[in-house]
Amino acid sequence: MKKYISVAAGLVLFTASACTPSTPIADNANPTKAASAAPSGKPTSTSTVKTDEKPTNTAAGWQDYKSAAGKFSIQLPSKPQEQSQDQKTDVGTIKLNMVIAESNDSGYFVGYADFPNKIANPADIQKGLADSVKGSVANIKGEIKSEKEYLLGDVPCRDFEAGGKVQTTDVSIKGRFCLADNRLYQVFALGAKDKIATADVDRFITSFKLEK
Repeated sequence: MKKYISVAAGLVLFTASACTPSTPIADNANPTKAASAAPSGKPTSTSTVKTDEKPTNTAAGWQDYKSAAGKFSIQLPSKPQEQSQDQKTDVGTIKLNMVIAESNDSGYFVGYADFPNKIANPADIQKGLADSVKGSVANIKGEIKSEKEYLLGDVPCRDFEAGGKVQTTDVSIKGRFCLADNRLYQVFALGAKDKIATADVDRFITSFKLEK
């Protein structure tokens, strides 16, 4: 499981960098697509986040998790770990936050990061999300099997499925990346191709909700 956590952290870092906006937009604008920019640095620090969020038990070991700071809720298959990491980008240092749970030797991850400005060109949001998917999958030397645009309410997202390798293990990854104003969310599961439970992954992804 630890090997998946390190790989997932790399995916989160890459995706956040790929979706980094380089030009501001007015606060009253309504972006529907994300801009992309290359990563400009390496993570500068990592820490464990302590919050007042407590998972609520549900049937079959699943737990309801709600983050006031992250403004989201989701169902997780086990008690989560929480981490944060600073990442240098072209627009300054941003903080990446991760919630990690595991089940059946598979990892379930939610990452989010805030950028200092909104995306300048709304027409580029889906392009930026698509670039993020492509770069993340390439990071595990993988191949995208499917991807599509998705709206979570009025928030633009991109769903995808892919396969790849972690060390010598064939893995599957499935997820949803969303951009809400200047906040990038990454929701995905990663695990051995022959062990990851499709029904659990679908439950995890579809339970993701944005909160006000």
